[in-house]
Amino acid sequence: MARWKQSWSEEDLDRLRKLAGTKPIATIAKELGRTTGTVLAKAIEQKLPVVHRVERAAQ
Repeated sequence: MARWKQSWSEEDLDRLRKLAGTKPIATIAKELGRTTGTVLAKAIEQKLPVVHRVERAAQ
């Protein structure tokens, strides 16, 4: 079964809760093996903080 069709396990939710607000959604999605859309939707559903992008230092 495709990963995006799988339900969120309690372990996945715990990892999302720990990572939310500390890393960009794209990075969290990669670590969880899910799409950025599903991770973003779940973070919003769970009312977790979301980091969309990392600010880059001026060169």
